Amino acid sequence: MSSFDADASPRLKIGEAAKLTGVTPGRIRHYQRLGLVNPARTPSGYRYFGAGELLLLLQIDLLRSLGMSLAEISASLPRLGAEESLRPALERHRRTLEQERSRLDGLLQAVDRALESEEASAEAVAAYLAAAHSTPRESLGIFGRLRRPLSEEAAGEWADILGGGWALPVSPILGRMLLPAPVTEVLERLARARGNEVLFGRVRELASAILALSEPKARSTPRQVAADWVKSLESDPLPEEVQQALRATVPQIRELEVLNQGFQLWAESISPAAASVLRTIQQLARRRGQLVLGVLLVPPPPF
Repeated sequence: MSSFDADASPRLKIGEAAKLTGVTPGRIRHYQRLGLVNPARTPSGYRYFGAGELLLLLQIDLLRSLGMSLAEISASLPRLGAEESLRPALERHRRTLEQERSRLDGLLQAVDRALESEEASAEAVAAYLAAAHSTPRESLGIFGRLRRPLSEEAAGEWADILGGGWALPVSPILGRMLLPAPVTEVLERLARARGNEVLFGRVRELASAILALSEPKARSTPRQVAADWVKSLESDPLPEEVQQALRATVPQIRELEVLNQGFQLWAESISPAAASVLRTIQQLARRRGQLVLGVLLVPPPPF
């Protein structure tokens, strides 16, 4: 915190700075808490703003008027003086605006398609919205929304993996289920892990076995399908990089229990048998002292 010098050039009180910049005193205090501005103080604790702080407030207000977030501004300001070029910050922000325009175009497309159709139910709108956002940076389609977006590389990988939604009869509205931020790290690591195609192939087989439970002459039960799945992971472990990805990331999900309950409700929309499979897998994993994310068991660390 800079000190106050009574002989220095005139300084403004916070209310005066607010009048000259149009930035409210409350917002100025918020900027100070974030470290964006650093006003001087009198010995009695009053804030005073000099020319530098005033220019900084005006610059922050300018960038906010362009739609930049405070996080973006905070990352830009340490490299910028009042007279220096804003080009690097504006180039980054332009890319952000292009992404936002693409997102808004997708929303408009979903709304227009819903209005053009005879049905504008929540489920129909959810289906249109999922179709508008086919690249899963923020959405995994029927599998849920991501609280933190994927990288472009991982999003492309998951778009290939989840192509077609695996023909699962899940209500599109359940694709609005919000997945905690650490799930993004799980997906990032799995996308990069060698041998991940083994995991996804086996999960597809499990999905087929679950769907078969709804057939009139089903040859298995939910408990048998769940037990076979857990046994297969023990007798034929997943590739080592896949195991490492699960061990490194799943324990970080604090909302794991709630998330697993959400997956059970998601499976319930397929069939009661599907939900029973997930419940049983999670029970069997807990009896073995293992964590589970949906149907993905976190393998114990190697000896």
